[in-house]
Amino acid sequence: MTYWQGVLSRVNIPGLVLLALGAGMCFGAARIAGWLGKRGGDRAVMPLKVTGLVLAVVGAFICLL
Repeated sequence: MTYWQGVLSRVNIPGLVLLALGAGMCFGAARIAGWLGKRGGDRAVMPLKVTGLVLAVVGAFICLL
């Protein structure tokens, strides 16, 4: 087994996916909120950022297990 096969065998894919999804949601919250429509766009930025933060923290916690 090579070094990288050993590293990849220990990587937790669901944790990394949640971490990347949460980071992307935090980073792109304004753009995602724009897709929701003109009425609720500005009000949806903060809940999207909080949701992204929660997803990133859960993903990081899963990666640590």
